[in-house]
Amino acid sequence: MRFVVLPTTGDATRLDLAFTAAGSSKGAAVLESPLHVVRRALADERGIALPFALGVMVILSALAAGIFTYVTMNQGATRRVQADQRAYGLAETGLSYAFSQLETAADPYAAGSVPSTTVTLPTGTLTYVGALSGTTWTLTGTGTVANPSGPNAASVVRTVSAQAQVTTSTVPDMRPWNYLFVDQPSGCITMGNSVSMDVALYVRGNLCLTNNSQIDSPAVHLLGNLYVSNSAQIGSAGNPIGEFAATGACHYSGSPVACGPASHVYAGTLGTNPPVIAKPTPDLPYWYANADLGPASNCNSGSFPGGANAFDNDSTLNVSRGEIDLTPASAYDCKKVVGGQTVAQLKWQPGSPGTLTIKGVIYFDGHLTWSNLNQIQYDGRGVIYASGQVRIRNNADICGVPACDATWDPRVDLLVFVAGSLVSETSSSAVGGDIGNHVTFQGALYVVNDFDMDNNTAIWGPVITRSATIDNSTLIHAPPFPIEYMQGMPAATQTVINVDPVQGSYSG
Repeated sequence: MRFVVLPTTGDATRLDLAFTAAGSSKGAAVLESPLHVVRRALADERGIALPFALGVMVILSALAAGIFTYVTMNQGATRRVQADQRAYGLAETGLSYAFSQLETAADPYAAGSVPSTTVTLPTGTLTYVGALSGTTWTLTGTGTVANPSGPNAASVVRTVSAQAQVTTSTVPDMRPWNYLFVDQPSGCITMGNSVSMDVALYVRGNLCLTNNSQIDSPAVHLLGNLYVSNSAQIGSAGNPIGEFAATGACHYSGSPVACGPASHVYAGTLGTNPPVIAKPTPDLPYWYANADLGPASNCNSGSFPGGANAFDNDSTLNVSRGEIDLTPASAYDCKKVVGGQTVAQLKWQPGSPGTLTIKGVIYFDGHLTWSNLNQIQYDGRGVIYASGQVRIRNNADICGVPACDATWDPRVDLLVFVAGSLVSETSSSAVGGDIGNHVTFQGALYVVNDFDMDNNTAIWGPVITRSATIDNSTLIHAPPFPIEYMQGMPAATQTVINVDPVQGSYSG
């Protein structure tokens, strides 16, 4: 028999007796202590899983809430950053608008040239404005974007600014050097059979196109009337030129018609206000006296055929030197060296091709010609004056590259001839520039009087002349790059207003 003591509620205890018979009539009575009962109850894990599960659920819920809050805040911050970037981009755009407005202003010195302007774009709004102090502008661009934080949140705003300085300078007017420029206010400049041209054309006078001449110039500017006959045309229906502008009327087969397809003129833009550009005037006496190599400044290293009389023979501007052969059978090298530096050079090395090296401004009181009638490649950049004529004989190629093609770069190699035309104004001697048959010339040519271009010739580059005779099967190409000014080139001056950013003035 055993006695078991069990705990009861409250302060009382209950004694339960349990009798156990164990295999015989004998038995033992055992009394179990309260301590053992408590230990056994505590060791029993039944019912503990539910509280544990609840605790885990609470922890996971708190963790999920924290992660959600973090993600939400991170997304909000990302959208805020994106809005800030958009506002900054709008502000930058506004600043660019302000610079553009100032650069195209009629008078950048006027205080109201950049008024406050607001532009609405799909991503937000931008505002730009300028303030002038003396000759310095402070330009400001502001970008505004809706705040993604909520409808009541303040807009995201970014502002940038920079300064611009307005200055005035006098620069050479290079516009005439962008054309075949013919300055003949009377008569008609005629282009006949198989004349093809893709350099811009400027005629101060009337233009007559006959037979199958084709003008594919990017622009034709005419201060006079146009007369077209036969199949001649400017541009084509399938490939119009960029611009045609004439102050006078257009005619086809002798009858006045509208400027356009009726007169065989095909252009993207038809106008009546071509730019008014004057033919520049060369200063022959100045360059006679001040050329780097010339009558007043002979070689001090090497020599040119003629020695002391290489550039003139009587110290007078009168074409007394006669014909001067730049490419004789023998080599020469004429330099002007100052302080150990070569400031000017004219060098010829016969060969196939022969090589003409040029540098600086060179003046001859005579006519220029070539006896070496094969390919001549020139190297360098220079301006060569002739008081009389420039005569490129038949079958001569004078080019900046051996192939005489579009690989020529006038920014690297450029030969400019200036024909002073100090000759009689009568008969053929009035021609200052004469390009013979089967000639290719790459460079630029200025002729005081008249220009004559014979059959099967090609010119790459501008020609400025008083009048022109352009015959059969001739090509006049635009140079691969615009002609840049060199000292000695005849050019009028023009006043230019510049708007330049002030370095280090940007903020934002």
